[in-house]
Amino acid sequence: MSNNNKNADKGDGVFKVLPSGNGNDNSSFVTRLALIASMSGLLFGYDTGVVSGAIIFIQSQMGLMEEPFLVEIIVSSTILSAAIAAAYGHILMDRKGRKATLVLASIIFVVGSVVMAMAGLVNGVESTGGYVTLVVGRIVVGAAIGLASDAGPLYISECAPPKLRGSFTTLFNVAVVGGQVVACIVCALLSYLPPTYNWRIMLGLGALPALLQMIGFVTLPPSPTWLLLQGRKDEAERVLRQIRPLVVSQAVAAKSVNRDQDGQETENSSVSDSQTEVASNEHDDHDEDPVLHELNEIQDELDTAKAGSHVGLWKLWRSYPTVRRAMILGCSLWAVSQLAGINTIMYYGASIVKKTGIADGNKSFDIWITVPLFVMQLFGIFVCYAIIDRMGRRPTLFVSMTLVWISLLFIGLGFAIDAPLLTVAAMWFYLFAFGVGLSTMPYTMNAEIYPSEYRGVCVAQATGIFWASNFVVSVTFLSLARALSNAGVFFLYAGIVIVSEVWFYFLVPETKGLSLHEIQGLFQCEDERSLASIDEHKETYGTVEFGSVRSAEDPADAESSNRIV
Repeated sequence: MSNNNKNADKGDGVFKVLPSGNGNDNSSFVTRLALIASMSGLLFGYDTGVVSGAIIFIQSQMGLMEEPFLVEIIVSSTILSAAIAAAYGHILMDRKGRKATLVLASIIFVVGSVVMAMAGLVNGVESTGGYVTLVVGRIVVGAAIGLASDAGPLYISECAPPKLRGSFTTLFNVAVVGGQVVACIVCALLSYLPPTYNWRIMLGLGALPALLQMIGFVTLPPSPTWLLLQGRKDEAERVLRQIRPLVVSQAVAAKSVNRDQDGQETENSSVSDSQTEVASNEHDDHDEDPVLHELNEIQDELDTAKAGSHVGLWKLWRSYPTVRRAMILGCSLWAVSQLAGINTIMYYGASIVKKTGIADGNKSFDIWITVPLFVMQLFGIFVCYAIIDRMGRRPTLFVSMTLVWISLLFIGLGFAIDAPLLTVAAMWFYLFAFGVGLSTMPYTMNAEIYPSEYRGVCVAQATGIFWASNFVVSVTFLSLARALSNAGVFFLYAGIVIVSEVWFYFLVPETKGLSLHEIQGLFQCEDERSLASIDEHKETYGTVEFGSVRSAEDPADAESSNRIV
């Protein structure tokens, strides 16, 4: 076992835990941890992207060209399965751990990928029953996605250093879109193979990253937060020292320098000064170990969450108006992000391009045209992370939504006037516009608008809305396109986004630069806000009052811009 895994030795109040090798070992280890855990996002993205290309070959091979509902079942069965797995996945994560859940998800994904690839084959020969087997494989893969989509970001956030938590958690979102890009390119390359088996290889290749993730987790520790949940504090401390040794070594070096300086200064000090310094040093020895400090912070967060665990969702909706307003926003963000039609293009991208006729029946070209779709969304996400903390949440969201409904109108217009180039160009721009705000804002705001003690149940509820909305869109798109026309269905999505933007104008506050306490204050009504101010004033009388519920700038401006329904 390396030095990173050894128990901390105490000497004169200083923890002598040093990183093995060079000073970069710790950062490289944590980065590797985040990359391996983020592969669960890659699996999610790969499945999303691969079905877009594979489905056009599956339709022809299984005789489903005139059976849109059966095609919708193939696509949406994964989403329904993922929703169920995500709803109950927290039980497994709490009992067996985040790491164990991710390993299990990898195993399930491998099994599901093999089942899909072998659908309808008996002794290597195609037979009847392929459709049912394919749907079963999609359901199995969906269970893996549901488990991994929750456990992956949670494991990363609980293991990453606080200063890098945001960046490392972002890796998961990037991995999802990256997986879509990889899947689309794989589908395009494999599309030149005979259609009798090219779709099988497309679906089966998803087992490779799942196997790599499963192997990678062998070298990774369990989450320190989960260990604390199990009452295994000593193990949690050892794990935290394994992933934070560089921080501890820096604290040791700083303490050593301070002691050398203090030793010179105290030679001529008085007895009373020495006693004061001893008391101060005892306090410093308690505070000098950043690992114990972080461990105590994690325990405090768990205690806070436990304090609110007895309050169910129904009680929060009925008796907690401040939380209710936040839940309305969080659930609305997820619902609108899906009802904007994003997954129609994610799941049916190649089919939509095929409908335009731009490739004149060339399925390979149809798939190649979809590659820039996923690249544009990835580019939009990078733009979002570059501007969100500068522009703020509200402007970023509204710019994104405006561009989204404009591009949806042009997609519909392209179909209406039979202009394939306009349709495809609008699809590319739509993915970019979605990535700029609607793709990331639900994650960002759901992470910051809820009180700590209720955050877990509120986020779980919002995630459930995400899966439900995702399922509704994926299971109805082809049927709606047949009923309303290809143009009509995109006009419908545009109308939803326009109405939602008006709704969000009155619902979404600006949370840029505010503490979590201040953000929660934005969801209070005037009476609640006044009472909160009185209580805070009593607690901070004679000191500088903190935790103002107003925005960081002019209170009057904050009052007008941060209106909550």
